[in-house]
Amino acid sequence: MTTTTQLKLRFRDSNGRLVGFTINPPVLPVNMADVDALMDLIIATDTFYTYTDGSIVSKHDARLYVEETEPLAEYEE
Repeated sequence: MTTTTQLKLRFRDSNGRLVGFTINPPVLPVNMADVDALMDLIIATDTFYTYTDGSIVSKHDARLYVEETEPLAEYEE
């Protein structure tokens, strides 16, 4: 079985659209104070622009995705 973990951070841009960043793999266990600080830094530095040509202006959410994959069979060609 293989486990993959991703941390997805979503923001609102100045055009009201949702935009996101994926951290793959995140440092585990995830510390919410660090996540909040990182999201605040992304907003404060205004370094990233969105596909709608807007600035990131507010935090929307942060989610941790964990996926377990178990191979059932492998076939050779």
